[in-house]
Amino acid sequence: MSHAPPQPHRILVADDDRPTRFAISSILKKAGYAVTAVGDGGEALRKIQKTNFALAFLDIWMPELTGLEVLARVRAGKSRPKVIIMTSDGTPDNVLRAIREQAYEYVSKPFPPKEAIELAERALKQDASPPIEVISAKPHWVELLIPCTREAAERIQSFLMKLEADLPDDMRNTIGLAFRELVLNAVEWGGKLDPNRKVRIAYVRSSRMLLYRVADPGPGFSFKDLTHAAVGQPADDPVAHMAVRDQLGIRPGGFGIAMTRSMADELIYNEAQNEVMFVKYLTADTS
Repeated sequence: MSHAPPQPHRILVADDDRPTRFAISSILKKAGYAVTAVGDGGEALRKIQKTNFALAFLDIWMPELTGLEVLARVRAGKSRPKVIIMTSDGTPDNVLRAIREQAYEYVSKPFPPKEAIELAERALKQDASPPIEVISAKPHWVELLIPCTREAAERIQSFLMKLEADLPDDMRNTIGLAFRELVLNAVEWGGKLDPNRKVRIAYVRSSRMLLYRVADPGPGFSFKDLTHAAVGQPADDPVAHMAVRDQLGIRPGGFGIAMTRSMADELIYNEAQNEVMFVKYLTADTS
């Protein structure tokens, strides 16, 4: 008995720039997706309401409705594809609204068309993360609950790093690496990669300071018990943890806390050490 081949995922591409729309649509079609392309937000919304799309790529600035307006209406409707917001206007207000409206991803244009395939593959995974919950989405105070998955950790880093576009590249990259380590530690060790458990993240920005606060659902830890991490090793043997990680079958690494300490101006843990604050002070020309 023969089985019918699986139907390709349906993807909508909405962008009023014809070359961009054509490039993204073409490469997604070559990758085997069923693609519909439109040039304005109103038509995008009508297509979504009539067709069961798995994913939509929406530009922000389009005629009739913006991509963010389409996203908001999609969330309130019956058909709810995952949405990737595309724009060359990466202002904090747009990033925050995309977070609040639960966009799956937010990407800056221009980007290589082949990146659309990578974005689609991540978004359409069967084990994709539950939604990120928004507690606050103000420009100087963003607070979120994310499921304990590596995918959610990577996605939220992508969003929050776009809020720091005004910082020098080297500082933004340093902060991004530190934040990534803190959040991955929280979802892996505190949340045990259980998507039903949540990590609470706060991003606070003032004229003189950037602060990340990460609280995981685990019982905490003691530095002296971290045999799998560089921070728990004696000064004369800083890589002793590598053998422990190999024995436990843990991914290579273990330098996260030590690296984050070196990048922070202040790294402060609560008593149980299941909550941490990363502080970076800003000079007048970076605020």
